[in-house]
Formats: sequence, C-alpha cells, structure tokens
Amino acid sequence: MKPLSSHKITLIRSGSRADLFLTRQLSSEQFSYSDIFSMLLPLILDQFFINIIGLLTTAMISSSSQESVSAVSLVSPLYMMIYSIFNAIAAGGTVVVAQYKGRGDREKIRASAGQVMFATSLAAIILCSILMIFANPLVYTLFHAADAIVKEKARDYLIGVSLSLIFHSFYMGSFAVFRGIGETKVCLHLTMIINLIHLFASLLFINILHMDIAGTVISLIIARIIGGIIAVYLVMHKKSSLSIHARDIFRIDFSILKSVFKIGIPFALEQVFFNGGGMLVQTYIVLLGTISVAANAIASSAFSILYACGMAVSTLSITIVGQCIGAGEKKLARRYGSKMIWLGTFVVLLSLVVFMPLMPLILKLYQAQANTLSLIYQLLWIAAIPMTFFWSLSNIMPCVLRSAGDANFSSVSSLITMWAIRVGLGYLFAVPLGLGVQGVWICMGIEWAVRSVIFYLRFRSESWLTKKTID
Repeated sequence: MKPLSSHKITLIRSGSRADLFLTRQLSSEQFSYSDIFSMLLPLILDQFFINIIGLLTTAMISSSSQESVSAVSLVSPLYMMIYSIFNAIAAGGTVVVAQYKGRGDREKIRASAGQVMFATSLAAIILCSILMIFANPLVYTLFHAADAIVKEKARDYLIGVSLSLIFHSFYMGSFAVFRGIGETKVCLHLTMIINLIHLFASLLFINILHMDIAGTVISLIIARIIGGIIAVYLVMHKKSSLSIHARDIFRIDFSILKSVFKIGIPFALEQVFFNGGGMLVQTYIVLLGTISVAANAIASSAFSILYACGMAVSTLSITIVGQCIGAGEKKLARRYGSKMIWLGTFVVLLSLVVFMPLMPLILKLYQAQANTLSLIYQLLWIAAIPMTFFWSLSNIMPCVLRSAGDANFSSVSSLITMWAIRVGLGYLFAVPLGLGVQGVWICMGIEWAVRSVIFYLRFRSESWLTKKTID
C-alpha cells in the first residue's frame, strides 16, 4: 500500500540515466523513488526550518548577554530529559502507525493515532508539571558552581519552557501520526507555522522589548499554544486523511498502547539517561568557565544545521522500514534500511560541503566574543571530520532497527556507549587530561565510531527482523 503523499517529485525525466539509476536503487513494489523523495524533501525542509529558527532565536538570546545563552545551555539537558519521554512515546506511535499503514488497516491507523495523542499529552502534563514545581532546587543543586545570575535565569527559563512543552505535546502527537502515514508535507506546514510565530515573537520580546529570558519564554508559550491547537484541528478535521474522533483519543485501547509502549518505553529510558548524561557533561563544562559553556552552546546550535538533512533521513527511515515491516516485506525492509544509511551519508556530506564555508556568516549572528568564537570553530571542525564517516550509521541505523520493533537493543547500546564514552571518557579528556571542552567533542566523534560498529553488526545479523510489534 503506497504512502498517502499525493504530489510526487517528477523533476527527473523518465528514461534518463538519473531516472534509471534511482529506480534501480530506491524503487520497489512498495515505494517508487519519487514517493521517497516526496516524503524526504518536506522532512529536510522541516529540519532546516527548525534548526535555522533555533539558531536565530539562540542568536537573539546570545545578543542579550553571554549569561543568558549559558543559562539556556545549562538547563536544556534537564528539560530535554522530560521532553524526551513523551517524544519517545510519540516515536513509538510513529512506528505503530507506519506498520498499520503498511498493512493497509485504516481503522487501526485511526485508533492508534488517537492513542498516540492521548499518551503523549498525558505524559507531558504530568512530567512537565513536576519539572516546574522542582525547578528551583534542581537548578541550584545541579549547577551550584555557576554564576548567581546564570542560575537565576536558568530557573526562570526552565519553568517557562516546561509550561510550553505541555502545549507542544499536542503538536508532537499529531506530528508523530502524520509522519507514520507519510504525510510529511502536513508536518512541514505545522513546523513553519509554529516556528515563524516563535521567531517573530522572539524578535518582539527579546530584540525590541528587551525582555531577555522572559521574552524567550513568552514567545515559546505563544507559539506552542497556537501550534498545538492547529495540530489537533488537522488530525480531527473531517477532510483530514486521518479524521480521528474525540473517542479515539479518550477511549483507552490497551492492545495499541502496549504496542506503542513496547517501542516507546525503551526509547524513553534511553533518552532519559542520555539527557542525564548530557547534564553531567554540562556540570563539568561549567567547571571550565563561562566561555566554555557559551562556546559549547553556540557550537551545538550551529552544528545542528550540519546534521539537519541526516535527521530527515533518520525520520524517513522509520516510515519506510516500518511500512515494509507492516506489509510483511522483511527483505524489502532490510534493503531500504541499507539504502537509508547511504542516503544519509550522502546528505550529510552535502551539508558539510555547503554549510561549513558559510559558518563565518552564520556565527556572526551570535555576536560572540573573539575568544569564544575561536573556540567555537575548533569544536565544529573536531566534530565535522568524524561526522563524515560515522554519523549516519550511528544515528540512522537505530531508527531502522527500532522501526522493526528492535527497540531494546538500540536503546541499551546507545546508553552504554553514551555513558562510557561521552560522559566517562569525556570527563577524563576534559578535566584530568586538560583538553577542556574540546575533549568532550572529541569523545562525541569516538562515540559515533563505536556505535557505528555495534549497529552495523546488529543489522547484518538480521535478528532485528524477528521482532513483533503489532497484532
């Protein structure tokens, strides 16, 4: 059963060498290469839109003060830990919806869509409320070594962003469902709406009204409330390809929730501990000084542009492989899993070639001090070199495995490598060996290399194809 994408990319002339090559490499009875590119292009634009808007808003915060960007950087792993839990539930929902789509069961698609919306929203409300209540002790305990003004701003930002994430969960649930059925154009439209609102609100509250952290928080809340309302409307509208009803959301279906949680819970635990490791990394980066904290934050924001296309392929792999599994086409799932790695490697290389020369222009947006800027360039080049060889295997392959139901292996492997290398070895490199924040980024590349070997061996074993997710 073909994806629901209605407009296909037809820029390549039929019968041309490019057409024959792409047909041989990417087409099958399940998908044509035009189907795949019609889903991929909106995902790429979606990722770029998110990351570029994030870059611009980070630059706005950075222009307020170095303390502000440091505050945001410090608490980001903390709220991302909570965010990752209901994001993982949404990711599990994408796999389930994609597999039912591959099977062609429209009733189950609609029912599972409603359950994803319910589970994502409920988790967000509970977890974000806890984060808001305990924001003050968390910030002052975890980041006691930070400057007082940084801690105060970090606490205010954490409370505000946690509130915004509750509304954002409605959008995330809808997003997960549309991606599962291949409606990536709808996802792009949603992303454009919510991020443009965030950008212009940030411009007003940060640059014009000079509200600093408070301006960032207000713009996030406004954008995510509007985005959440529109997302819910789109999945429930009668003309929607889903057209789910309120009863699909509020009627609990334990068999579907079990399938969602079977994928989502291991991924959620992985993300919790992953972000917990990120918090530990932040605590020892704090010891290196405000310049290191700011450079790490800005470099991370700028670096996100380089892997935006790769993340789009990662998302696409869940839809493509998941639908193949749902259709019972395991050989085809393996074939497309391999193709997604090669496609991811190509787009990452293309991103490096295009954007690394533009980094001087991009980094001007942050108005960083000269010593901070020099450190940022070092961090970007440290990551760019191993990214060429290892990023796709280490980041796309887990999604391929997870889309077939092999969630436990993907999560456990990711956790072990993250904590052993990025956290443990990163501390050794950064503090005792005196390499500073550069040591943390060196270890990130080492982690990618180790993960690549582990996931490649798992993919070759084919044991990932024996898992069962849906009934």
